[in-house]
Parts: sequence; structure tokens; C-alpha cells
Amino acid sequence: MLKAFEMIIKIDHTFKKVYDQIGPPKNRTMKKGFQSLAKIIIGQQISTNVADTIYNKLMIDDILNENRLLSLSVNDLKKYGLSSQKSFYLKNLAELIHKKELNLNTLNKLSSEEINNSLIKIKGVGKWTINNYKIFVLQDINAWPSADLALQEAVKIIKKFQLRPNENEMEKLGNQWEPYRTAAALFLWHFYNKVKVEKINIQI
Repeated sequence: MLKAFEMIIKIDHTFKKVYDQIGPPKNRTMKKGFQSLAKIIIGQQISTNVADTIYNKLMIDDILNENRLLSLSVNDLKKYGLSSQKSFYLKNLAELIHKKELNLNTLNKLSSEEINNSLIKIKGVGKWTINNYKIFVLQDINAWPSADLALQEAVKIIKKFQLRPNENEMEKLGNQWEPYRTAAALFLWHFYNKVKVEKINIQI
């Protein structure tokens, strides 16, 4: 990924300005497997802080393993702050792995398209979840979660757009950063966190 960071700075000098002021993105690599995909599913459409709180509670009680999840009801999981829908998604994922209908440990041997085809069939797993798993777990250097609101907001600020680009517009914008879109996404998240969360003034 370090090589991808070097290349994206050369492709788009805006990222060089970001790098010079706040440095490179932090290493947020996650281990492959059930817990990581579960964490990404938990984080769908909620803030990072809320998602981390729910995830940590589940980890403390040793809930995020396939066997334990299968032994609990949806109502049991809702007590941790999960919605009914996400509780069902996690139980369904656990069942697929338990029945050996899904092996997350071999995804790194597949092509990007094959990974998409394997994961998109899972209930509760869409393009955003797949791309995040590719970025943080599989270290795919060209994944691009175009529906991510923080990414959209970061692009709006960096590119000085009046409106936040939508998913289709983000797909087109991402073309300029191929084949290092993951590096672009990581820089944009890094930028967003500094500007919106830490309230740091960054000159672009």
C-alpha cells in the first residue's frame, strides 16, 4: 500500500498537499475472516463511533464468532445496539461460514470480480461492504466505495464542488485515480477525519 500512496501523490498533487500537512493515512488493516466482515456490516450507515461501540461490546462478550452467534436470537443481538436487520445479517453470515458455504480465508486467491460475485450473494452485503473489505482486509489497491458519504464529502471539499457528488458521479471521478483508488480513498478518509472530526485547517 505504501507504493500506492507514492503513486497517488504523483497522479494527483492535491494528495501531495494533504500529505505535506497531515502525513499519510494510518494503517487500518484488518485480519481476514468473519470478525472483520461482521465489523464492516455493523458499520453500515451509522457513525464510526457508534459502530465501534457496538463492535467492542460484542467483542467483550465474545459474541463475534460463528458458533456463539448462531446460539443467540435476533432479540439477544439487538440488546447490543444492533438493528433487527443487521442482527439477521450477522446470523446469516455465521451460518454460511458454519455450513462451509463461504470461506473468507480464501478470497485473497480470487480476482476482484470473483470476490464481488462471491460476496454480493450474501444478504446484507452490497458494494460498499465489499469494497471496504477489499480495502481494509484484502489490501486491494484499486477498490472504491463510491457510496461512502465521508468520501463524497471529502471529494466535495478537496475539489471545491458546491454539492456533494452522488454515487454515480463518484464512480466517474474515481477513474482519474485508477489503478490506485484505494490509496485515494484512504487519503480522502484521512483528510475528512482531520477536517471534520479534529477540525484541523488544511490548505488545498
